[in-house]
Amino acid sequence: NLEEYPIHDRNAVRYGELVLRARKLLKNSGFVALPNFICKTGLERIKAQCLEVINQQPVLGNQVGRAVNCYYTATNDDLSSDHPQNVLFDRQFGVIRDDMIHADHGIRQVYDSPFLVQFVADVLESPELHQSRDSYQALTVNVMAEGDHLHWHFDCNACAVTLGIQVPEGGGQFEFVPFIGREEFAKVSAVIAAEPGSADNVKEFSTEEGMLVFFCGGESIHCVRPVVGPRCRMVAALQFHTSPDAHDPPEMTQRIYGVPVEEHLGPKEHIVSAYAS
Repeated sequence: NLEEYPIHDRNAVRYGELVLRARKLLKNSGFVALPNFICKTGLERIKAQCLEVINQQPVLGNQVGRAVNCYYTATNDDLSSDHPQNVLFDRQFGVIRDDMIHADHGIRQVYDSPFLVQFVADVLESPELHQSRDSYQALTVNVMAEGDHLHWHFDCNACAVTLGIQVPEGGGQFEFVPFIGREEFAKVSAVIAAEPGSADNVKEFSTEEGMLVFFCGGESIHCVRPVVGPRCRMVAALQFHTSPDAHDPPEMTQRIYGVPVEEHLGPKEHIVSAYAS
């Protein structure tokens, strides 16, 4: 939606105003929502292509049976059993992995847009920004059928960028505790254990279709409530990093996605980057 968000014209006054507004919101609340970022025609194309992948690939519920902690790290026997690193959550949703998304798919073209990468870099005030080289995690779509949910967790990078594709009939609210701090273990434990008073700082938000969201998920624990109704909740996650060589080790990919280490595709050869000028 270049009329409302002129990310193709970095020298435009409206572009500068958009970037400054987003920066301010991100610093103050850890969250920026840009509704109607994708035009209706483009969104319908993206939605149809995602549904096609779901019908052709083992997507629905493909995370069921895997357990992870809120950091996506290995457990630590030197810590107590109720330490956040040792509290495991069952994954109850499906994922369209990067390797399932074709080059001509609309969501891929959004992610690969140099204008988008530059816009994200400008909002994050990053001298350089790069797409992830991860062959499975760089671009994903979380797919939640009825009853599916996403456990409490922190993101692996400082700021997450997501795009709403399809909203469910009910449920699927995004909940987060802004800037709780990933190493504030007592506070994190209270949230994931739902201790009395721990919900006082929890914020709730419903992602809209076509909405681009910036979220400081590296320091803000978050989850998605169970989906209600037969229509899937679909939200894309677009991974960007300050390092040009960011990718997960094969062992982590196996833990999260079940891809055997010996079958791992290795890092991507080509990525899109942006630099300050």
